[in-house]
Amino acid sequence: MNRSMISKTLGAAALLALGAATAAQAAAVHDNSGFGPSKVITFNGYDGLLTTGEVDVGTAEIGVEVKLTAGPYAEIGANNRDLGENGAWTGFGSGPAVEGHFLASSFTAKRGELGFSFTTGVSSVGAYLNQFRIAGVNNSLTLLAYDQYGNTLESFSYSIKTGWDGYDEGKFLGFSRASADIYGFGVAGNNIVLDNLTLAVPEPESYALLLAGLGVLGLLSRRRLQQKA
Repeated sequence: MNRSMISKTLGAAALLALGAATAAQAAAVHDNSGFGPSKVITFNGYDGLLTTGEVDVGTAEIGVEVKLTAGPYAEIGANNRDLGENGAWTGFGSGPAVEGHFLASSFTAKRGELGFSFTTGVSSVGAYLNQFRIAGVNNSLTLLAYDQYGNTLESFSYSIKTGWDGYDEGKFLGFSRASADIYGFGVAGNNIVLDNLTLAVPEPESYALLLAGLGVLGLLSRRRLQQKA
C-alpha cells in the first residue's frame, strides 16, 4: 500500500472515530440493556437517612463521587413505600427494580427534583423508578440530563403504571448518548422511589481511538498545508 493510500485509510478511520465520539445521537432509554459496563449505586449502605442538602452517595459504594441534591426532603435507604394505585415498594424484593434499601422522596411542595451530579462525564445514566399514583390521575415523572455547566441536554416525561396489588415493580428510565457529556441527572415529580442508579462510562480504548483520530487529522492537515506552500 503506497503512502497516499495509507493517508486516505488513516484519514477515513480518523473521521469515523471523530464522528462516533462527537455525534449528537441521543435517546431516552426504557431499559438498561445497551449500557455496557456500568456502575450501580444501590443505596443499601444507608438506613433511612433524611436529607435536605447535598450528600455523596457514590464514593463509598462505587468509588466515584456522585452527589445527591434533593429538596426539600428525601430519605436515603428507605425500606418501604405505599405507591397507591402503583402498589408498593418494600425493599425486600428480589427483582431488578428493588433489592434492599432505596431512595425515596416525599416533597412538601407540589413538585421537586432528585438531582445527581457526577465528577466525570458519563455516556449513559438511568435508574429503576416508580411513583405514587392516584386512581384516575395520569401523573408522570420528568427526567433530565445535564451538561457540565448545568444546562439541560435533553428531557422527557413518562407515566409509570403498575398493578395496585403489585410489589417492587418499576420501570428503568434514563438517557444514553454517543459521548460522555452527561454530568447531571434529575428526576422531577412527587412521591418518587428510585433504586439502582446506573452509570456507564466510556471504555478507555474509546478515548485512545478519538485521540488517535484527532492526531491523524492534524497530521493530514499539516501535510496539505506543506504541499500548498
